[in-house]
Amino acid sequence: MKKFAVLLLTLALFCALAIPSFAATEKIDTANGSKTADVKGTYVAGSTAAIVYSVDIKWGSMEFTYTTASQGTWNPKTHQYDGATTAGWSYADGANEVEVTNHSNADVTAILTYTPNTEYGIDGEFDKSQLDLEAATVNSAFSDAPKGIAKLSLGGALASGVQNAVIGTVTVKLGNN
Repeated sequence: MKKFAVLLLTLALFCALAIPSFAATEKIDTANGSKTADVKGTYVAGSTAAIVYSVDIKWGSMEFTYTTASQGTWNPKTHQYDGATTAGWSYADGANEVEVTNHSNADVTAILTYTPNTEYGIDGEFDKSQLDLEAATVNSAFSDAPKGIAKLSLGGALASGVQNAVIGTVTVKLGNN
């Protein structure tokens, strides 16, 4: 029985070798003869990359100090006050800044707004209420991404005794331009 199975398997292999190749075969049988074959091409449109939004926001501390006016120190030699100051808002270097960096593959617009807490009534305004940022450049360094900075200024007087209160809210909203 084994010999018969081996015989069948051998015949099957010989039959498989006899199957012709399906590649086109032509013969040239004259000295200057030639044959041609068409070369075909097909166009397939590549896909468009999806827009990917990636924006970093770096907030300053947003901590402000309101100082009332100071008359200063009386100078008896000049009959004037030395070191007099007006009332106003102060902050540490960079504390009033919002930095927006665009790592997206599309242009973006960052819209900055300040909303006062009605309990305190302190006004706020950005020097740039809108930052138009171009798309990140292909193969550019991460640190070279387009960025913009807006600075917040406050107005109004803070009531006596208020400490570390939330006097308003800053919002950054993204749109595409």
